[in-house]
Amino acid sequence: MRDWCKASHEEIKVTVKQKLLIERLELEDVTAEDIDDEAPLFVEGLGLDSVEAFEVMVGLEVVFGVMVEGIETLQLKAHLHSVDSISRFIKQYVEAQFPAAAAAAGDN
Repeated sequence: MRDWCKASHEEIKVTVKQKLLIERLELEDVTAEDIDDEAPLFVEGLGLDSVEAFEVMVGLEVVFGVMVEGIETLQLKAHLHSVDSISRFIKQYVEAQFPAAAAAAGDN
């Protein structure tokens, strides 16, 4: 698995769009350029539903190694609001889980 501590916020956003949303959810008619980083992913915006929300949560673990179990519903909803919020959540999670790697990445 890739060391996400070393990845920039932009690199994570690109991967969220391509791997987590487009490929995992099989969004055939959507490109990464079509997805606004700040736009809501559910209901309005991209228009994802609750089944797709579950797939996004599973994908967070598969693609990024991020576990969402134990996170309060309202907090998780805020983390999954947009590509930008998901990317920030991933970065915070991996830095909290692997502080030594995050510190080393910050030294580069």
